[in-house]
Parts: sequence; C-alpha cells; structure tokens
Amino acid sequence: EGKELSIKEIENIKHADDSVFLLRYALKLRQKSLYSEYKMREKLYEKGANKEQVDDIISYLKKNDLIDDKAFILDYIEYYNSLNYGKNKIISKIVEKGIFKEKLDRLSFPITTERKKAQKIFPKLEKKYEKYNDKKRKNHIYQAYLNAGFDSDIALEMIEKVKENNPRDENKKLEEEFNKIYPRYRVKYSKKELKGKLLAHLASKGYKVNAIMNLLERKHI
Repeated sequence: EGKELSIKEIENIKHADDSVFLLRYALKLRQKSLYSEYKMREKLYEKGANKEQVDDIISYLKKNDLIDDKAFILDYIEYYNSLNYGKNKIISKIVEKGIFKEKLDRLSFPITTERKKAQKIFPKLEKKYEKYNDKKRKNHIYQAYLNAGFDSDIALEMIEKVKENNPRDENKKLEEEFNKIYPRYRVKYSKKELKGKLLAHLASKGYKVNAIMNLLERKHI
C-alpha cells in the first residue's frame, strides 16, 4: 500500500500548488501591463494569497526585473509627458497606480519642460474657446491648464499670449449675448430695473462696461 500523506504534507502540497497558480497569475498580469509593487500586491491579495505567498512572488518578480517602482515611475513620466500633461496631473496619475506620493516628492519637473508642454497645447485651447469673449476665453484657458496639471504660474504665462478679439468681433459677441437675454429680461423686469439687470448680466459674462453702456445707448435702453 502507498504511504498516506499527513495533514501537514497535504497542506504543503496545496500551498505549493496555490503558489504556482498565483505566480502564473502575476506573470500573466505583468505580460499585459506594468504594475507597481503596491498594485501587484493588491491583485494577489484579491486572488486569495496570504502574506507569505505575496512576499515570495514579489521577491521573485523583483529579482527578475518584472517589478521596479523606480523604472515604473520614469516610464509613466515619459508617457504622460508625451501627452503634454502638467506635473501635477502626472503625479496624481502615478499615485493612482499605487505609487506612494513620498516616492515622488524628490522628482524634478524642469520648468522648461513644463513650458514646452504648455505651449504645445496652447493652439488647441485657443481654438476650442474662440467663440467666447476675451475675458471668458482667458478664464477657460486658464482653468484648462490647471485641469491639465500645470501650476498656476504657467497658466498665467499662457493666458498672456491669448490674442484679444478685435473690437468689431467683441462687439458682435456682446450683441449676440444681448439679443439672447433681452426678450426675457424685457418681460421679467420693469423699465426702471431693466438697464441695471442687463448691465449686470453682460458684465458677469466678461464684457467691458463701456462697451455694454454703448450698446444699451444704441438700443435706447
């Protein structure tokens, strides 16, 4: 008769089988994408691994250069720079991938590189917001730079480059906005209130007070 296995021996075999399964799972993940150590640990724990198994697999992956947080960070910085993301968005994206922010604090993001990226996306932003008046267009572009991860000083530098509408185009936009709201305001407000309400609304949209007053005068309001 064959020798019966002890409970301990059975547990050891099961542990070994589980470890092989988990290692294959980790290697399959790594073939598909880059992983930070934290995210790989998270995936293994979700698959039912215990701490010992996770530590062993992470050690194996590190020895075979399949997990390297430093290289991971540099790869993603290069990738996000190619998308013209500002440094704040880059840091945020890398943190989302399981890198602790403390590891990123010593990274350098040269101001010259930040400016080059900001300049690359400037024509697209200027085109995107061309329908707005001068003030609103600058506000939108400024916010777009912040959303893309650039510091406020870079955003301020870039909106200084925004070409203002020529007076004729600006007045045309002002009149379009006036025509949009005037029928409703004329019904809603008394004649005494109308001028002030129109002035307040149009000024809040970024139009200059002098231009608004000239328009209202031409409209006999």
